[in-house]
Amino acid sequence: MKKVSCPQCDCDIAFDEKRYSEGRSLFFICPSCGKKFSTRLTPTDEAETPDCGTVVVLENAYGYRQEFPLVPGANIIGRRNKGTDVQIAVETDDTTMERCHCVIDVTPDKQGSVRCTLRDFPSTSGTFYKHRLLNKRERVLLESGAVITLGSTTLIVYLPDEEDDEYEYTE
Repeated sequence: MKKVSCPQCDCDIAFDEKRYSEGRSLFFICPSCGKKFSTRLTPTDEAETPDCGTVVVLENAYGYRQEFPLVPGANIIGRRNKGTDVQIAVETDDTTMERCHCVIDVTPDKQGSVRCTLRDFPSTSGTFYKHRLLNKRERVLLESGAVITLGSTTLIVYLPDEEDDEYEYTE
C-alpha cells in the first residue's frame, strides 16, 4: 500500500500501487475536503535503499505509535505541518515539538554498518537523549534502542542488526 496526501487538507489517502503500471497518472478525490488532484506513479527501486534503521514514535498523551525508516544522510525530525519540509514528519498535537526539532545523521562506516548521530536542530524546548538535554552544538552517537525525547513525545531508534542474534536455549 502507498499513501498520497491531499494538497489542500493534507489528508492521507491509501491505495494499492501494485494494481497500476509505473508512469501512470492517478486521479483522486479527497474524502475529507472533496479536492480533486492527480499524481504520477514513479518507479521505486527498493534494492538501492539500504536498511538504515527505524525510528518508532510514541506520543505519551495517547500512546499513539508511528514508525519511520531512516535513510542515508540527514533525517530531520519534526511535527507534521503543511508546508514543513522534514524527512520524519510526526503526526502529533504536542506543541512542544517543533516543526524542525532535531536531526539524525546516518552514514555508513568503513565496515559497511550504519553510524547514526543525533543533534538538536536547534529547538526552543531542546532535545533530550537518555534524559539529558543536549547542548546546542552537541552530537551524540546513537546505539540501537536509544531513547530520545522531544517535548512530551518519545522516540526509540532501532538500528539494523550487524549479526543475527539468535538465542539458543539449552536444558
